[in-house]
Amino acid sequence: MKTNKYYPCHNEKYITDFADLLYTNARDYGDKDCYRFLRKKVEYKITFAEFAKTVNGLGTALCELGVNKGHTAIIGDKCYEWLASYFASIIFGGVAVPMDKELAEEQIRNFVNFADCESVIYTEKYRPVFEGHEDEMPKVKCYICIGSGAPEPIEDETAPAPDSLHMSFGDTVRWGNSLIMEKGLPEITRKQDVDKMSVILFTSGTTGTSKGVMLSQKNIISNVTEALKIVRVNSSDVLVSVLPLHHTYEMTAGILAAFAVGATVCINDNIKNTTRDFKYFQPTIIALVPLFVNTVYKKIMDGVRKKGMEKTVNGLIKTDKLLRRVGIDLRKTFFSQITEAFGGRLDRIVCGGAPLNPEMVERFASFGITIAEGYGITECSPVIAVAPFEHVRLHSCGLVLPNLQCYIDREDPRDEAGEIVVKGDSIMLGYYKNEEATREVLDSRGWFRTGDCGYMDDDNYLYITGRKKNVIVLNNGKNVFPEEIEEYLESIELIRECTVVGRRSRVDDTINVTAVIYPDYDGLEAAGIRGETETEDYFKRAVAELNKRIASFKQIRGVEMRKTPFPKTTTQKIQRHKIDGE
Repeated sequence: MKTNKYYPCHNEKYITDFADLLYTNARDYGDKDCYRFLRKKVEYKITFAEFAKTVNGLGTALCELGVNKGHTAIIGDKCYEWLASYFASIIFGGVAVPMDKELAEEQIRNFVNFADCESVIYTEKYRPVFEGHEDEMPKVKCYICIGSGAPEPIEDETAPAPDSLHMSFGDTVRWGNSLIMEKGLPEITRKQDVDKMSVILFTSGTTGTSKGVMLSQKNIISNVTEALKIVRVNSSDVLVSVLPLHHTYEMTAGILAAFAVGATVCINDNIKNTTRDFKYFQPTIIALVPLFVNTVYKKIMDGVRKKGMEKTVNGLIKTDKLLRRVGIDLRKTFFSQITEAFGGRLDRIVCGGAPLNPEMVERFASFGITIAEGYGITECSPVIAVAPFEHVRLHSCGLVLPNLQCYIDREDPRDEAGEIVVKGDSIMLGYYKNEEATREVLDSRGWFRTGDCGYMDDDNYLYITGRKKNVIVLNNGKNVFPEEIEEYLESIELIRECTVVGRRSRVDDTINVTAVIYPDYDGLEAAGIRGETETEDYFKRAVAELNKRIASFKQIRGVEMRKTPFPKTTTQKIQRHKIDGE
């Protein structure tokens, strides 16, 4: 552990591998709720012991089928069975291949083939993707379908072996458990190879452009344990899992970190049900991406405005700041109606996946909710840095994890920022079937080039200035990072979403910094701003005012309106490459 007053070291729990994580928690928290979820408006609870039993049954069945050491594709709606499949694939000697459920059907089958999958586990909605297309996936030896009904109980009774290529999740688990009763748990669960490839995670794109990130158990487990030294999470916490499970940020921050300390995870099955689930499950901590934080805040303030309470709330925020300076904290009293939107108990948010506007940190702090920003990349399992809740610094994405070395590679030694390069136990093994791409980012000594630019302060806090590939190079050679300008733009009222791109002028061929805005059309209507001309004039005036706060070479020279939301990834990141070509 690094000696630094800002490293709080909340958790010294030593975890060696996924089997250790599963079986230790089944012993220590056996009857405690591991997962809670609503399915067809009925609540179900799965204890740590029941979850381990599900994993054991599935893993043992995979062994008997002869596919446990192969690659298992996992795709579908969020559910505890999905998570059990992930654990079983890894613990019983194989490789888990989580897939984005938003992919087109043909893309899914192409990824199954590219990843050399021998088994596929999917939720019922995805049955048409696989049934009738078996000839297109010749390496697959079994298909296991997770039903959409109530979770099936696993009793200690004998069950027959599946007799077809396609089988149900419940039948497979029951058969596996009957084999355990007869023969005991397979020996492979006691011999974990933590250095071998255990997970393949695809970056966004088609099979032609996407890269399969290979991670080991050591990569993932070390990332979880080191992050938990900085971020305060404990067994009494309740978390609502909102983001997609195939994304490594959600798996590490939203699932495994909570599992490691014995916290309860409530599974949100659909983003449309998020508000319902916050109120129902009353989380104490959640992991989100910035767009989600911004959206939630705007919904809160929309509600405040509709009730005619905007002046009252702003007044309370100012009063609260003064009171807290003298040690009086009345935020729970002042803002109880606002925090009820999260269930009333939320006091911590971990935010990552994209840059967060620092103003959001201050605004949520006014409501009694601390936002700890983090930074990571899939290739690093994913967390590189995260802020302790006790020592949040505006504009920073937190402390570099204790197990990572980090340096800033500057093109010019006089530059403040440069490319972030890291090394340590969390760094990927490489890209699957792509040695050339691996060599481009990972050298022989284990240093990984993130492609992101930033700098570090003397206390090991990391600051991100932008994505290297997103940088706008102006005609005078100066670089502008869109993420920096977007932070300014988000302060403009009635912007729902925005991004910044470089547009080439047709008049003089210069590159201009251009704001592309998707307005809050309902808010514009309520404010009496109607029609394209009035809307454009409103935002041009707001941008002109904003430019007074921005260095001259970074100022916004163009403003464009959108009628529809931006195209996004499943983790709600705006797909910049699709905007650049518009």
